Amino acid sequence: MDDKLRDAELERRLETWAASQSGAELHPEIRRVVTGLLASSLTPAKPLPSQGRLVLGFLVIFAAFAAGLIAVMDKAGFHLMTVVQMGCMAAILAGGGILFSLAVAWRMVPGSRQSLSLLFVLALCGFGVIGGIALLFPWRASRAFVSEGWPCATMELMIAVPAAVVFWLVARLGALFGGIGVGAAVGGLAVVLALAVLQFQCMFQQAPHLLVWHVGTAAILIGSAVLIEKLLRYRSAAQRLTS
Repeated sequence: MDDKLRDAELERRLETWAASQSGAELHPEIRRVVTGLLASSLTPAKPLPSQGRLVLGFLVIFAAFAAGLIAVMDKAGFHLMTVVQMGCMAAILAGGGILFSLAVAWRMVPGSRQSLSLLFVLALCGFGVIGGIALLFPWRASRAFVSEGWPCATMELMIAVPAAVVFWLVARLGALFGGIGVGAAVGGLAVVLALAVLQFQCMFQQAPHLLVWHVGTAAILIGSAVLIEKLLRYRSAAQRLTS
């Protein structure tokens, strides 16, 4: 109780002193020192491109990666899909690339207006891909479901992780003031890229295979990206507190 009384008395005296000094001016020497310290800490900042140019940049990287990988990899899926399946899945995945590019760009520019929440982007892309696969592809599963599936999951991992690193490095050029969600946005963009490549590479064009091994792996990768981002932020906050 005595400690609380002493703390309250100390706080009251500090407030009284601060109020008595509110009209006082800083000594010219102190003002000069503070101004010099502030001026020396300022560094010129390179202005960010417009949001449209940022989105276009991500889409160019997305398209270049997708076209290059599809060109050098096996194109069994391209020959097995019908024109309708090919056109619809290409449109769905391209739309996902656009939405996630917007989501990343919004988080690069401080104060940018976000027309769509990241949760909505994730849900829309997820339902779009799942719905497209469920409606367009036959519902039959092979007896070798696991042995046919795990190579696709591994291939998706090998494509998505390097792509996520590239997209993250580009995103780091911005301020990334968007809070939690940058990892999910970058991870989503990389995963959509991997799904597009696998869709044209995979020889097992059946709904169960695509939903479990392609979309299921994509969900795990996005969740991992969110977890990694949270761990990095927690580590950064802990370092700031201890420094």
